[in-house]
Amino acid sequence: MARTKQRRLLKVKQLPNVFSSHNPDVKEIIQNFFKSNNLFTLEIGCGHGDYSTELAKKFPGRNFIGIDVKGARVFHGAMNALEAKLDNVAFIVGKAEKLYEIFPLKSVDEIYIPFPDPHVRRANHNRRLISPTFLNIFRQILIDSGTVHFKTDNKRLYEYALTTISDFECKILYATDNLYNNDDVNPGSMITTLYEKHYIKDGRKILYLCFRF
Repeated sequence: MARTKQRRLLKVKQLPNVFSSHNPDVKEIIQNFFKSNNLFTLEIGCGHGDYSTELAKKFPGRNFIGIDVKGARVFHGAMNALEAKLDNVAFIVGKAEKLYEIFPLKSVDEIYIPFPDPHVRRANHNRRLISPTFLNIFRQILIDSGTVHFKTDNKRLYEYALTTISDFECKILYATDNLYNNDDVNPGSMITTLYEKHYIKDGRKILYLCFRF
């Protein structure tokens, strides 16, 4: 398993649709990759890139970017995109804290955060992708009408998210503690990730929030 992961880490650096946030020219490289100047839709903590690739298939006229700190995870999504010949999706290996250095102000129209690490220890709450630190970053790069989609199977993280976005005076567009018991939500939220399929099979409820600043 370790050798397989190492091979993926080496190969992912060679893929034409994967970029590193450490590259000082990453902002220009991303702009050159896409054939249009459309706004970006981001999948943060993308893992295998399920949202990025599926949304890219559904909306060929839009630009999608999956972001994850682990290159071995990104490898799967990037390879799937290449095999499907998707030229409207790319991936960035890097930390979400660097988003404001990569994307210009008001250049993102949607952000998807599917099943982020709940960081259950109180000392790590500021690392949650829905914490005030990240909300400040999202607010900078999103257009005024931009939306954030958040999914989790963790009840405490969901409640934390509700409290945090309320403190930010965000407008909640949709909130449910049982996503698949509803049929009036954004179609994009119904995309199921690899791990989500296991959660559903185990009988876990999927919690979902959609909001804007």
